[in-house]
Amino acid sequence: MGTKKLVAVAVLALAGFAASAPPAHSGTNVNVSVGLPIAVAPAPVVVAPAPVVAVPQPVYIQQPPAMAVIPGSAVYFAPGVSVDLFFYGNSWWNRQGDHWYRANAYNGPWASVGPRHVPAPVYRVPANYRTVYVHEKPMPYGQWKKAHWKQGEGHHKGKHGGKHGDYDD
Repeated sequence: MGTKKLVAVAVLALAGFAASAPPAHSGTNVNVSVGLPIAVAPAPVVVAPAPVVAVPQPVYIQQPPAMAVIPGSAVYFAPGVSVDLFFYGNSWWNRQGDHWYRANAYNGPWASVGPRHVPAPVYRVPANYRTVYVHEKPMPYGQWKKAHWKQGEGHHKGKHGGKHGDYDD
């Protein structure tokens, strides 16, 4: 019986040794990667303001301008003013680049209007009108107003043309 005990102790010792021994490496490496999302906060959304586009402002004239007629039309322009200032059809017109403004007086208040609301004779004034019509004689505003407006009524005596577009105010 002593032999059986000796064998049992030997087997248990071998089993304990085998259980505590490190695993043998065979030279093969296996990596398993599972693409599970980790709880990461999303990137913040940055809302930037739209770029500011500079819209030209209408003209402000402090004193009544002298006026000159554009030959062959009922459009008047202010030759002594450094901006495009026209009078036609009982209204004052100001062009600033692609933007148009209309007023009832030479010094405003100005209202922005689309190009299709500008009368055709005003819209068709050539861009180089200042050099083309440089020799037109300017008339002081007071004389011009008396000559071209009915007294007290404010109506223009010149003929009226059609609109640039198909819109009527």
